[in-house]
Amino acid sequence: MNLLLDHLVHFIKGNPAEAVAKWRNFGYKAVFGGKHENWGTYNSLLYIGHSYLEFLSIEKKHIAADAENPLIKQLTEELPLGEGIGQICFRTSNIEELQVELVRKGFETLPIFEGSRMRQDGSILSWKMLFFKENPGYKYPFFIDWGAEDDRRFEELGNLGFIDENLENKKIEAVFIASNDCEKSAEAWKAIMPISMVDVYMWSDGNEKRASVGIGSVKIIFCQPLQDEGRTMEVLKKRGEKPFAVQFSPGLEKEITLFEADYF
Repeated sequence: MNLLLDHLVHFIKGNPAEAVAKWRNFGYKAVFGGKHENWGTYNSLLYIGHSYLEFLSIEKKHIAADAENPLIKQLTEELPLGEGIGQICFRTSNIEELQVELVRKGFETLPIFEGSRMRQDGSILSWKMLFFKENPGYKYPFFIDWGAEDDRRFEELGNLGFIDENLENKKIEAVFIASNDCEKSAEAWKAIMPISMVDVYMWSDGNEKRASVGIGSVKIIFCQPLQDEGRTMEVLKKRGEKPFAVQFSPGLEKEITLFEADYF
């Protein structure tokens, strides 16, 4: 099961064009993605190497409320609690084979979802998604298959003007997730994913315990607060066990906080 980080889904309340404007104010080229007509949502995108950030919002509430896609259900349920990163998506080149492997491991999945959206130029982008049938609190990631080789797909994105030259040689180094029990969270992901390592340690200030796992080229770092205060505890109280910070490599010149998440 060869998996790579594809994208992070950042739930926002306003028009995705707001995310484009904010990133551009910081000197980075985010772009408007398009509309998911069947789901009542729309998005904007910021590409970092061969991964990206998706800023997802509801355009038509009556359509989004009836959507069967688990990601859209999560968006409609959690957005009233506040903005922030809601999901992590990993990329596979054979989603049918991945589904068979997960079932072999004892997990139940939903049927593979077909997805599409209309780009601004009117072209249709299509993909396939796979979700776990049981995902309490939406703690676990989902998977995507673009049906195309990465190099060819990113060449096309470059031709469309979606890629920022300042970010194409960077990558998402780590994603930080608030956790009530970091070791338990790491072990749960280890049962699902091809994890290269698990490293448990105390953070330097002594107020947080962490468990870091390696998946492909990204580290997923589960952060367990040891005091009833601080950023991680704030996330747990407000949004539950959710991602809240993203580290780039090489890092950004300065930390950027947007829509209740930190990028650095």
